[in-house]
Amino acid sequence: MAYTYRSWSEGDDLRLLEVLPAPESDPVVALRALMGPDTQAPAWSRTIVAADSDGAVDSDVAVDADGATGAADAHDDAVVVGAGAVQLNPLHPTRLWSFVEVGNSNRGDGVARQLATRLRASAAETHPGMPLRTKVGPGTTGEKFAEAQGMFPVMTHRHVVVAPGAIPPQPIGEGDSATEAIEDLATGSVQLTRAVGEFYRAVNAWDPPAELTLGQVNKQFLSDASQAYGAIVLHRGVDRGAGVRGTIGAFAISYRSLELDVERTEADPRRLAELDDLPTDVLIGWDPTLGDEEAAVAVAKLMGLLVARYPIRVEVTDAMRPLAVVCAQLVAEGTAKVVDESVTYADPA
Repeated sequence: MAYTYRSWSEGDDLRLLEVLPAPESDPVVALRALMGPDTQAPAWSRTIVAADSDGAVDSDVAVDADGATGAADAHDDAVVVGAGAVQLNPLHPTRLWSFVEVGNSNRGDGVARQLATRLRASAAETHPGMPLRTKVGPGTTGEKFAEAQGMFPVMTHRHVVVAPGAIPPQPIGEGDSATEAIEDLATGSVQLTRAVGEFYRAVNAWDPPAELTLGQVNKQFLSDASQAYGAIVLHRGVDRGAGVRGTIGAFAISYRSLELDVERTEADPRRLAELDDLPTDVLIGWDPTLGDEEAAVAVAKLMGLLVARYPIRVEVTDAMRPLAVVCAQLVAEGTAKVVDESVTYADPA
């Protein structure tokens, strides 16, 4: 069986829908979005499409299952069987995202391997020496393929849903002598934006982010475009008598779906109750200069407030040790559950 490999064409998204299986894990849903027309900005990306050339083929080169090439006809009636993409994320510019997927009936023919080889060659032309990375579900075919490509796991990611009342309200100082205080902050707060930026850089040291201005941090994590709608912080080092607000020891930013907001306005009481049971997505962070134990205490205090009545969903990576410790304890107690897990694989540095 021979295959052709070409750039993305209009309508390939629909052609791929006909042959690709249902996503075997959440990362597949996100990474399929990388595939599309080649771009230079705002994110450099390239997509290569594989087609079965047993019929008429396109003007590229035909490659058989063993990798041998031959002349290709100018007419393209070949059946699309898979595709792959490679893309630079400007927020994390030290590695390129990559993804390859082939329909079930064409797996085992070397198509995925050919796609990966061609994607690497394309990436090397523009970004020589830059390693690739991908994200997979544990135990999936994607994980096996990443390992076959010589990639290795660099970070585990989990989404954890915490039930209402999972953490009893934690004591927070009151009165003029208190050194801690909870405060609602506007998402446009410079102090909060700076805290988010410092936290993000610290917990992503394994995948260094680009240098971001305060405006860029705010747009990415605290703007209307990011669907951020509220934030609370735990101030430490407060001295009310001296008028000292202290520093942000931990923060929580809530995000909401605009589509769900619209649905809430039209929902009947029963459906409204169901919507209220859905967890709110929350980004929880802390002052990275704190020790893990001290940061975990601050995180638990904020989470106790957040889950007083409603569930929340948080993303936890192995690099977020204080949050990971708190969530692991809640999972062990049965008051939280891991709802999905994925692993980032990358080329050796």
